[in-house]
Amino acid sequence: MAHFLEWMAGASCFGLFVYKWIIIAAVVLTWVSADPHNQLVQWIGRVTRPLWVWCEQRMPVMWAHFSAYASILVVIFAQIILPAEIRSLNLFFQGQTDIAGLLLQSGGHLLQGVSIVFQSLLFFCIFVLIAWFVLTMVNPSLSNPLVRIIHVLADPLITPLQRYLPRTRTDWSPVVAVLLFYLFSSSIITPIGFYGSTLSYPVSICIY
Repeated sequence: MAHFLEWMAGASCFGLFVYKWIIIAAVVLTWVSADPHNQLVQWIGRVTRPLWVWCEQRMPVMWAHFSAYASILVVIFAQIILPAEIRSLNLFFQGQTDIAGLLLQSGGHLLQGVSIVFQSLLFFCIFVLIAWFVLTMVNPSLSNPLVRIIHVLADPLITPLQRYLPRTRTDWSPVVAVLLFYLFSSSIITPIGFYGSTLSYPVSICIY
């Protein structure tokens, strides 16, 4: 039983890791306008589209175009929670922890999952904002598909700040947003994840 549960934990971790990268591949394919008749492209679409639609149906309309990226975060969360929960159950069935310990570990897994999802989201936002700030320095054409995608992603992140920052020749709102996201991550999200890891001990989460 113990070996089977450990195998399930490892298999779910690896399976979700692979699925996460399939979704990332699907996102990249949307950037390059891949041939929709290609069999590999069709297979990737069939595998990833249901989760995209599920996320889209649960997001505000103005954020619906982020559904692909939200699906990646959902898989990252599952990759953290599911294997860790299986390993905690394994310890419980072996008598190495009790119900109280199992509940504490579950709470720790949840905190770590939420922390890593938010850190991943903030890292993605920071990457988009830095890319947009660099692009604004060279006045790119919005007819470029990649530039248009970055603009669509960056615009809702910087528009609220632009209302309060003074107008200058250089738009500093992406830089200010990056600093705010970094401070939020380091001062709030990281400590939450660390506290979750202390509750989860000795179970480690799947992070690759």
